[in-house]
Amino acid sequence: MKYRQRGYREDEYDDERKQKRREEREPDLGNREQIRTLRRAIDRTVTLVVRCSRCGNQVPRSQLEIEQNTTCSKCNTPLHSCRHCKNFDPQAHFECRASIEEPIIDKGSANACNQFKPVEAIDATGRRAELTQDPRSAFHKLFKS
Repeated sequence: MKYRQRGYREDEYDDERKQKRREEREPDLGNREQIRTLRRAIDRTVTLVVRCSRCGNQVPRSQLEIEQNTTCSKCNTPLHSCRHCKNFDPQAHFECRASIEEPIIDKGSANACNQFKPVEAIDATGRRAELTQDPRSAFHKLFKS
């Protein structure tokens, strides 16, 4: 814009500035929430959990072996389903990132898919981790062989 005096076509100038701000920002890609969660996780005990997509019930991965007939202990939703699989992607072919030959119609019901891998989430809401050793000794412990 040629004239940047105050009052001269301010609305166009404001639009240009807003456009530049939008272009300068890096895309978030959902990383802010993950970083915030990981910061909280640093001083907490962390466990891998399998979370039910319907009720949100969490079961530690070490305590659960998912087979075809495994259900959620709270709401009886089948856990061996497309909705609980890492390969589930609504935008992919047959809504699955893995190469499957036939589409599975009901994504919430139990199925016998060989490509099934459960979605594991980090649960950092547990108790605070015990920090019995000082940070310097923990650092040196990392590099000892």
